[in-house]
Amino acid sequence: MDFKALWNKQSTSDMPDTKELFTNADELKKKTRNKLIKLNLVLLATTPVMIYMWFNIDNEHLTTRIGLILIVLAIVSYLAVSNQILPMLFKSDFEMSSQEYLNQLIRIKRKEDFLNKVMINIYFTLLSAGLALYMLQFISRMSVAWAVTYVVWTFGWIAFSWFYLRPRGIRKKGKALNDMIERLEKVNGQLRDSD
Repeated sequence: MDFKALWNKQSTSDMPDTKELFTNADELKKKTRNKLIKLNLVLLATTPVMIYMWFNIDNEHLTTRIGLILIVLAIVSYLAVSNQILPMLFKSDFEMSSQEYLNQLIRIKRKEDFLNKVMINIYFTLLSAGLALYMLQFISRMSVAWAVTYVVWTFGWIAFSWFYLRPRGIRKKGKALNDMIERLEKVNGQLRDSD
């Protein structure tokens, strides 16, 4: 479908400004890309800390080492999958037809859905299990009051992130992407109707 030729045939009064639509879509992609890059930097900075802890902290129990392995595995698996979206987020071609652009946004949405529904679950499961195993050695040395406080605080934060921050972030990202896809579908529908 030649977007520009069809656009010129359409009456201008009922069509949205496509340049603005593509600019908004590119801004959304840029925001998503920047957030993903920041997340990558934080997770990549965390990995050397875990490796440092492996070699420099007295890891007497096997559970401590297994916990560190699970934490690093959680980080690496999340990064491996989340970075598959990055190449699509860097693509920005105004010469692309609206249908191709729409298909690209739909592919990004599918990958983000997989990331949010599957990979986040795997990440939090591995991270929680890794933290629990890692903390066993240190909790056994604490008084009961400190151990309970430490466990409640750590897993309380994970629960807060899981039950509040994660769904809120997913809804916010999903809404913006769904709105953009809906607007592009509307333009494509109007272009098909004008044939």
